[in-house]
Amino acid sequence: MTLFGSAHRRALCAAVIVGGSLATAAAGPQGGSLAQAPNGVPSALMSKLTRGVNITRWFGYVKADDTATFKGYLLDEDLQHFKKLGIHFVRLCVTPGVIYCEGKPDATNLGYIDQAIDKLEKAGLAVLWDLHDNGEMKLDAPGHDNSGFTKFWEALARHYKGRQESSTVFELVNEPVFQQNANVWYELQAKTVAAVRAIDPKRTIMVASTAWNGIDALLAMKPLEAKNLIYSFHCYDPFLFSHQGATWTGEQQKVMRDIPFPSSPEAVEAMINKLPAEYQASVRDYGEKRYGAQYLLERFSAGMRWGAQNHVPVLLGEFGSYPPVCPLESRAHWFDAAHDAIQKLGLPNAVWGYDDAFGFGRSVKDGKVVLDPVTLKHLYKVN
Repeated sequence: MTLFGSAHRRALCAAVIVGGSLATAAAGPQGGSLAQAPNGVPSALMSKLTRGVNITRWFGYVKADDTATFKGYLLDEDLQHFKKLGIHFVRLCVTPGVIYCEGKPDATNLGYIDQAIDKLEKAGLAVLWDLHDNGEMKLDAPGHDNSGFTKFWEALARHYKGRQESSTVFELVNEPVFQQNANVWYELQAKTVAAVRAIDPKRTIMVASTAWNGIDALLAMKPLEAKNLIYSFHCYDPFLFSHQGATWTGEQQKVMRDIPFPSSPEAVEAMINKLPAEYQASVRDYGEKRYGAQYLLERFSAGMRWGAQNHVPVLLGEFGSYPPVCPLESRAHWFDAAHDAIQKLGLPNAVWGYDDAFGFGRSVKDGKVVLDPVTLKHLYKVN
């Protein structure tokens, strides 16, 4: 997830697709004709990339010297929850401010990240090592020198070479944008993949399309020639619903509230006149589009078809719904729809996030881990 951006940034879906189900703790159906081709991804790793979660605030959205968090963020109870919920991998979000120092990894914090990965691996979990940029790196700025980006990943390749090859995946960057210069990203991505492979040839790497890992950009993307890659997409569709009340995506989303799912003209009629005039047309259009479970299924299916057509694995790397002003019943319906689509397709996935309000909203109260009951009941079908 990117916490900064324009109001339209989430009119998209982003994902990584491999094979698994959200329906039960065990791996689910493989999607029939959409079953994924490993394309060089080790089978031991593929078997774990089924149901996952984003861990967003262990090394993300924290100060670079927050050693107390780095050392003791996850509790044993969290690991027990992962086991009970059938979670087999985590996307470990590491923001540049914690790790990126002019093209080099911060040695001290990299040590803490290594300890975290060791802990997760001992719990039987695979890890997506996600450089979680929110635009701070300015990779898509015109004329920006991105040589440090490739050097950073070369350094990590040397650091991890020969270690955790079947359990740790490099995700080069979170949600590359490059709206005006997509080819710059695709050239940089291919160059960085080649640089990593020259040092650590067995490392599985997660790659992405432009436009915030959007599904439509993925459909237009040409697969890389390299093997042992996983392709990611994220999905927060429909954006007007999933980001209602969000303060970081533009003025329109700030004033949105009580947006229903599924949508219809009748469902939105009462609220339209309560909104500023400049936003009424957007809500009216949202109602007329009649977004529902079939829409989410079609969006997820598009990513799966692209993977099948190109013989590469894909994975839904982020999805979720922001709860503060979202109708409780509608949020439940959205997660029901996501669950059903994921189960039907056998779509590997990682909800955003285990410790973020869009998903499980994990918190600790009186020493006990508390998870969002709506997400548990309607996405994971746990009462």
